Amino acid sequence: MTQTASRTLHVNGVDLVWSEWGSAPAGAPALALVHGYTGSAHDFSLQADALAVDRRVITLDQRGHGHSTKTGTVDGYDIEQLALDLAAFLDGVAEGPVDLLGHSMGGRVVMTLVLERPDLVHSLILMDTSAWSFRPDDEQVRAMVSHYIESFDPAGGMPETLSIGGPEDELIAAAVPRSWQAEKDAIFAGMDAYAVKALGMSLWSDIPDEPESLRSRLAEIACPTTVIVGEHDHPLVEQAPTLAAEVPGASLIVIPGAYHSPQLTHPEEWRGAVEAHLAAASAR
Repeated sequence: MTQTASRTLHVNGVDLVWSEWGSAPAGAPALALVHGYTGSAHDFSLQADALAVDRRVITLDQRGHGHSTKTGTVDGYDIEQLALDLAAFLDGVAEGPVDLLGHSMGGRVVMTLVLERPDLVHSLILMDTSAWSFRPDDEQVRAMVSHYIESFDPAGGMPETLSIGGPEDELIAAAVPRSWQAEKDAIFAGMDAYAVKALGMSLWSDIPDEPESLRSRLAEIACPTTVIVGEHDHPLVEQAPTLAAEVPGASLIVIPGAYHSPQLTHPEEWRGAVEAHLAAASAR
């Protein structure tokens, strides 16, 4: 399957870079993939060909991320603005309601979107995400992450990494081509440090301007929904059963052995979960 050359769409004062693979049969929804914090569309590039065999697949870089506009200020980097950007993007390129996958922070973005613009969403996949809190349950880890993001000065540019290390790093290194990782590292180095600060404070600081918990509104989500989570992705795997239970009719798929990015470390299992969701959604 051939990827189109990257395109640019101007929305809400920024340029969003996006790409597509494949084509949808007449009347069939496209699959839109929304990355997480400090990620980009590149996070899904190894899976897009396989997913696009019989459908249109759309990816985008959210503002401040990837190759999209970097504003150079903390203003405008919040979940609500990212959801507004996504709505404008889908209005511009989707050609109808989409099957929408949101990973991590992207999951919070797509939940915010579907609650305000359900007309844009045919079905929803919530991948390794939360409707209420991303903060680690372990008090020591939580304090370390919070201290780091609170003390981070975006005026100094991007850090070399935000990883605190762990077994998933080894799994990713073993699973992806070196060229893919090199490109991911270059994309990370080029993102807006002010987005890192603003969104990091929102999601992980103990003194945040936190996005409003969506838990009280989960019952409003009316489209077919699947929650996908890695078996070892704490604290999100602990939240996942509740997330699935509180979205009407939602299914839960836990990927054994996976952590936060199962599309990289367990690609066949992840694609199987996505395809199962899409098949069920299309049958409704």
